[in-house]
Amino acid sequence: MEEKRAQAYLQLIHTLLNCPNGEEPQILQDNSELLDRGFLEACELIASTLAEQGGENGANFLRNLARELGQFMDINDEGDSNNSEGENLQEYANFFLELLQAEQDSNSDIAVIYPMLEGRQHLLNASFAETLQQVTQKLIAGENPPTISSIIDLVENLSSHISESPNGNKANNIEIAITGYQIVLNNREHGSEKWTQTQNNLATAYNNRVNS
Repeated sequence: MEEKRAQAYLQLIHTLLNCPNGEEPQILQDNSELLDRGFLEACELIASTLAEQGGENGANFLRNLARELGQFMDINDEGDSNNSEGENLQEYANFFLELLQAEQDSNSDIAVIYPMLEGRQHLLNASFAETLQQVTQKLIAGENPPTISSIIDLVENLSSHISESPNGNKANNIEIAITGYQIVLNNREHGSEKWTQTQNNLATAYNNRVNS
């Protein structure tokens, strides 16, 4: 059984490394049962092999993927008071990761993001807003300013897309967007152009909350 699972890890890694850009989130979703500590170890092993062979791009991709998934698993371990709660938290965290990756890979294309939101409307609720906050703080902890800025930009784009999405519960979408904008605002330079933009987005979300 262990050998068969190890082979499945290698096949998933091969698929991720060779798929068209932007398809990674869907592939991860389709193979979510393989996303465990063993998969992270396999990613690290293959990354080391690729680096030795000069495949730095593939190595960096796998290392970043393992790091991000590992962070979500750590969050799951910390909050896992029972199996059901842990599984739910992991599902929200994985979905958030997939959305952020899609925002980056598609250059925030609504033709990519909206179908993902439509496909899992049941996850767009207060628990998703809480997960968004926890995972974002985990992602930016200890990172350098350029990396933090890049992550925060993606969170703001995602918040806007959720707020403006024609699908799902509008009230829930607005609450998620408000949470996202508040996180972004706290990580912008006060008074900067981007800070002002985020403040305007937050004000609009609050106004939509009142009128929804």
